[in-house]
Amino acid sequence: MSAFAEFLLIACALFVWESTLWLPLRGVCLRRRRRGGKWRVLATDQVLVMRELGLVPLLPLPPDSGLAPCQAPPLAVAADGTFLLESGLARHQSLAPFAWGDLHEETHHLRVGTHTTRISSPRCIEVLRRAKHRGATPQAAVRQAWRLALSPGRAAREWRRWRLVAGPLRWSGPVLTTGFFVGLPMIYQHLGSQPAVIFALWLWCLMGRTAAHVWWLGKRVYPGARAALRMDALLALVVPFHAMRASEIAAVHAMGTTHPVGLLLATSDLSNPWLAGFVRRLLHPRPGVAEDAGLASALQPVLAAALARCGKTLHDFDGAPGAADDPAASSYCPRCHARYLAQVQTCPDCRGVRVRTFA
Repeated sequence: MSAFAEFLLIACALFVWESTLWLPLRGVCLRRRRRGGKWRVLATDQVLVMRELGLVPLLPLPPDSGLAPCQAPPLAVAADGTFLLESGLARHQSLAPFAWGDLHEETHHLRVGTHTTRISSPRCIEVLRRAKHRGATPQAAVRQAWRLALSPGRAAREWRRWRLVAGPLRWSGPVLTTGFFVGLPMIYQHLGSQPAVIFALWLWCLMGRTAAHVWWLGKRVYPGARAALRMDALLALVVPFHAMRASEIAAVHAMGTTHPVGLLLATSDLSNPWLAGFVRRLLHPRPGVAEDAGLASALQPVLAAALARCGKTLHDFDGAPGAADDPAASSYCPRCHARYLAQVQTCPDCRGVRVRTFA
């Protein structure tokens, strides 16, 4: 194998590595379908899972312009005042009421006392930071963060703003990728090394323009993630593969304060199966699991208000699953929609949720 072929092989491997997002397990990534305007949910625990992070593969050819890596606020407040901290994969920990002095922002983490949770972007807790400066209590700040995260109107504004400010990144990524993997090898093979060097310098100038735009995003558009975006800008200046994926990397900060439900409601994707499953988990908490009951009491009122703006209620998503492919089933679990025979009374997967019979 020639040295040039080895270089291309290593470059392809680095490009594939950069074509991934490592997101917290508690995050949910949405991808806009090209037809119909609906959303596909990309779970963070489907491909490769680490202790706190899950891998989300991007489309092989940039840009993945319909990507929306959303994340819910890490804290919730139950009706009795108990705090719930989501650590990952829908696991919640009950916390005693705390003051602002117990809440600390660390690198990629939020620490509450001795408990920590991974966050994808500093913007995820930007609402809490602003509420603290206004003199609000932690309980009021957390409730306000959930109202904003689930608001369809705010989600629509966040998505429109991101589509507007990310315009230059959506064309620079394909140009860099095509120029590096197609243009540069062809020029080197047919015209020689000197024209290839000149073309590589032109690509580097385009990388500099991409880095400047990412720097501007952190300075003017998303100041809450300024430090993270500046680091991405420096990497885009020296690493061509990072510049090729600058749009997808910056999208993590753009949608860092938006819950997936808010974006689904904002785009009228009310038939999305993930949305129905999220509502059912709140309507049917697992018996004996205090965290489930606390989360349901915390989110049901604010979620009902968000659905009301779209002309929907919580119980509109509490229907029975289709039984055409399993005619022997006579009952189903209202939480996970698993189907069972007549002798089953409770769902073993949902720790005792009572099943319902088909109408």
